[in-house]
Amino acid sequence: MSSTFDQIKQREHGLRRELTSPQLTMIALGGAIGTGLFLGS
Repeated sequence: MSSTFDQIKQREHGLRRELTSPQLTMIALGGAIGTGLFLGS
C-alpha cells in the first residue's frame, strides 16, 4: 500500500496548488452570475 502512495508522491512532486488571478476572476464572475440567477428565479 505504501509503495503505491510513494509512486503517487513521486509522480505529482512537481505539481503546485495555487490559483492565478484570471482563475480567481472567473470564479468570482461565475459566483456573481449564479447568485443573480438564483435570486431572480
